[in-house]
Amino acid sequence: MPTPLPSTPAAPLGEDDASLLQRIRAGEEDALQQLHRRHAPLVFHLACRALDRAAAEEVVQDTFLSVWRKAADFDPTRGAVRTWLLSIGHHRMLDELRARSRRPQAASDQLLDQAALWADEPLPDETLWKAYQRDAVSEALAALPEPQRAALRLAFFADLTHEEVARALKVPLGTAKTRIRSGLRQLERHLGGLVALLAVALAGTGSWLYHRRALEDAQMQRAVHLLADSQTRALRLAPAGAAVPEAGTHATFRSAPGAGIAVLTLTHFPAPPEGAQHVLWVQAQAGWKPWALPPPDRAGKVLQVLEDPWLAQAWPVRLRITVETQPTGQPSGPVVVEWREPDPPSATP
Repeated sequence: MPTPLPSTPAAPLGEDDASLLQRIRAGEEDALQQLHRRHAPLVFHLACRALDRAAAEEVVQDTFLSVWRKAADFDPTRGAVRTWLLSIGHHRMLDELRARSRRPQAASDQLLDQAALWADEPLPDETLWKAYQRDAVSEALAALPEPQRAALRLAFFADLTHEEVARALKVPLGTAKTRIRSGLRQLERHLGGLVALLAVALAGTGSWLYHRRALEDAQMQRAVHLLADSQTRALRLAPAGAAVPEAGTHATFRSAPGAGIAVLTLTHFPAPPEGAQHVLWVQAQAGWKPWALPPPDRAGKVLQVLEDPWLAQAWPVRLRITVETQPTGQPSGPVVVEWREPDPPSATP
């Protein structure tokens, strides 16, 4: 970035972005310095979510160098200066992630160490961060071949099981699983360290989006690998007697035998009564294991990653979500949705 000349007067306090950009067009470097002080922390923070610190600093430098060179290209009819500036940074980050996807992948632990640098800092603008996440996932999805994109949309946007995806696409079950698995792997390569963005992909519209810390990013990385595993199964929890559960209240439990991790999504869930909460109960041979769930968002959705050695010990024979006020060792409150392993067919005499 150009260094301000010592003789250049300071930019007026409170000068708006549009005025600063106008002076940047005229070659006034102090205006660029003022714009940099105002917006560089946000660009840097967003870049640190995807890249290591050194690369994030390069993104900031490249972004403001582009602002300096292309100030005349700004069109105020298409949005604010900050939106335009963040768009430049956003595409510079995506360029770096695409370049890295063509090189050998860094170890996931290294990516998590990089993300942890600023994970505990509050986001300067959560709304802008969410918009950036949605844009990044949209671009990653658009780059997928249509068969993989269609399978992912049905599996996660429409929350269908693998069997239902196969029926909807009129392909064998193995083909549907392969498309979902390869699509997820391509998304992971495209998004690089932004593994938490797949929470947006699972939600479709982004209503399951929420801010994650570094440890949760590590957990999400493992969840992505689970979803891309050919052994992963999707179990549908539905209200008793529901004919078309995907059209109403339901949940989907995705895991693989021995995985020790599961991804649970709740859809069209009503808020629990005051003083109560939803609890997931997983039953195996050793008994029931409860997980308290966060309240649904305004769209009735929840995305929860469950990780516990207990899950690796046995495959569930029953799943149940209840409304509990004081959870005990087994479900006792009203059942919202449930799944049960089908009974084996009776032996023929």
